[in-house]
Amino acid sequence: MIATSRLPLATLRAFEAAARLGSFSAAAMELHVTPAAVSHRIKALEEETGVALFERKARGVILTEAGDRYRARIAEAFGLIEAATRELGEPGIDGPLRVSASHAFLGHTLLPRLDDLARRHPGLTLDLVGDNRLANLHTGEADIALRFGTGRYPGLRAEPLMDDAITVLAPAGETTNDDWRRACFIEDSSATDVEPWSGWAPWWREAGLHEPGMLRRFTVSDSGLALDACRQGLGLCLARLSVAREALRRGEVVTRRPWRRTEFSHYLVTLPGTAEAPRVRAFRDWLHLALEELAGEIRAAVDPRHGPG
Repeated sequence: MIATSRLPLATLRAFEAAARLGSFSAAAMELHVTPAAVSHRIKALEEETGVALFERKARGVILTEAGDRYRARIAEAFGLIEAATRELGEPGIDGPLRVSASHAFLGHTLLPRLDDLARRHPGLTLDLVGDNRLANLHTGEADIALRFGTGRYPGLRAEPLMDDAITVLAPAGETTNDDWRRACFIEDSSATDVEPWSGWAPWWREAGLHEPGMLRRFTVSDSGLALDACRQGLGLCLARLSVAREALRRGEVVTRRPWRRTEFSHYLVTLPGTAEAPRVRAFRDWLHLALEELAGEIRAAVDPRHGPG
């Protein structure tokens, strides 16, 4: 049996560098020692193990089959050591995490699921920031931004979370809204004209209503308020399934048109340097699991051939 305690770390470093670079001289330059020192350390390693690790050639060295297997294991071990050392300087999962998202996504999509996050990571303290404008991650306004858009955010890392679907909703039990000329329309002033179907104009055209000025309507500041107003019987609203799912399940609202796939999708956005921080990683992994069922329902809503999940 080989006494691993007799294998100095410097010896293993010399072997790993020479195996990776294919040269004792190149390994010596990287380690700031002489080629003779590298050669001596590797010779000592071969004598200790009783295994030839390199074939010495005129133009360099070549790993033997055994040496190549050893190289892979040693590289893996050094990777673990480097990761452990790097994590020493990083914060753990416990502690504050500032998450920014729209009011609608926070109130109707995230909050109903946070009990599960608290059970999984009781030491993770969320600071939720509801804002319909884009948080500036570079100035520290948030650690994570949950955004609904194109995914093109220069200088940031954007990870897809899920697609979405949109339709017209009416208050439960409301039948007069089948005749849109008699309906009241709740408009969301935060809706963008860039994404088709996010505003009422294309829905009115499709329904044959070409004089919107003759229709009853009022405006709210975001899609969550539009859904709340619809739930209270104030009129029709446009809503994404990610926001309306719980209200639909409770029977508070009903659909008045088929679901349409949105052009935009949901993304988890971070600074590149913080994307793999333990708290960010823990929240991201949890959020993917938390939204998995909803993402399947959205796929099924826009294409019945796809079941949930």
